Amino acid sequence: MRPTRACLALVAAGVLIIIVGRALGTLELYLLGAMAGVAIIAAVVYTASVQLDLEISRRAAPAKLRAGQPARIDLELHNASRRGTPVLRVTDHVSGSSGAQVSLASIRGRSHSVVAYQLPTRSRGLLEVGPLDITFGDPLALTRSTVRASAASQLLVHAPVLPFASLKGIVGQEQIGDMNQDRRLRSGGDEFYALRPYVLGDELRRVNWRATARTDELMVRTDERPRTGRTTVILDRRASSYGVEGFERAVSAALSALIAGWNAEDALRLVTTEPTTITNIHSSAELNLIDDQFATMRPVSNAHTPRSSLITTLQDISRRTRGGTLVVVTGAPEAELPAVMVGLRRRYRSIVVITCEPTPITKLPGHVRHDGSSDPVTEWNDVLGQPHGQVISA
Repeated sequence: MRPTRACLALVAAGVLIIIVGRALGTLELYLLGAMAGVAIIAAVVYTASVQLDLEISRRAAPAKLRAGQPARIDLELHNASRRGTPVLRVTDHVSGSSGAQVSLASIRGRSHSVVAYQLPTRSRGLLEVGPLDITFGDPLALTRSTVRASAASQLLVHAPVLPFASLKGIVGQEQIGDMNQDRRLRSGGDEFYALRPYVLGDELRRVNWRATARTDELMVRTDERPRTGRTTVILDRRASSYGVEGFERAVSAALSALIAGWNAEDALRLVTTEPTTITNIHSSAELNLIDDQFATMRPVSNAHTPRSSLITTLQDISRRTRGGTLVVVTGAPEAELPAVMVGLRRRYRSIVVITCEPTPITKLPGHVRHDGSSDPVTEWNDVLGQPHGQVISA
């Protein structure tokens, strides 16, 4: 418990009044000084007697936060006590800002109150929300007490998704191994593609009772359709290729390209440099996991690399695979990149190159810039209108 400025001022005034009353021999001034003392004692007793019994829940909206999009926190405070609360001031600390302060009127017993505040989602990454402090005091505002009502929690702000048009119409030709007929199961005349354990929220009508009886665990049918082609997205993570904003654009563009390929019903392959890492994506759950990883991805220094790891990765991937759609996301491209991309024409049906830093290179076929001065969505959508078989670049 702490005294407020008003309390300190009242103490000083009370002492001064008593001194003046003693000097002048005035009883009324003594009484005023005594009343000030009684008010302070009453305030201390009131604040000390307050017992809060609050249940607090914090919920972010929307459930998946994206950088640059409006977001908020909904706070629900439920008073589990029969007594009403005093006037409350709720302070929720938020990293990267001064936090949020909300004043609440008294919450009646066995009732609740809901408040909301805007979240700063200017950039992707981890956002720490909390701890949450509740401050209350006496009706005269002479004393106040602060209690820590909730610990801090971390929210993930994901990279923004550009509304790229789906890659439909340039579907990849690389056939996927998970299309084998033995993965298709039949039950009761309904065809489906896989089984997975039941999770809370699944509809009971999707439970496969035969599989459940065999495994002694509830198993449900999935609705994932088989992927008939392949979209490969290569993300250049070299710090030397980007400025700060350029890498943010690259992460957003790579994620948007993956989603465009997913909407085309292609299986996905994500390749990142520094070091070269290959991740195959066959389900929406795996795509969501990549989305989470992109939220905290950072560029990697390549000062120790004797040559361009992007060129090396492209040459390595071209030897391993062929067919489908290839999307390359980089910053400021090297002078030899156009020649390498031309050499890949026979390996892939369609090639897409996204450059996220200003570049003087103009020989990339169908080049679309994402350097902060152009509209990548419009240019991407325009490029998708080209006839099949052409090398496209976004």
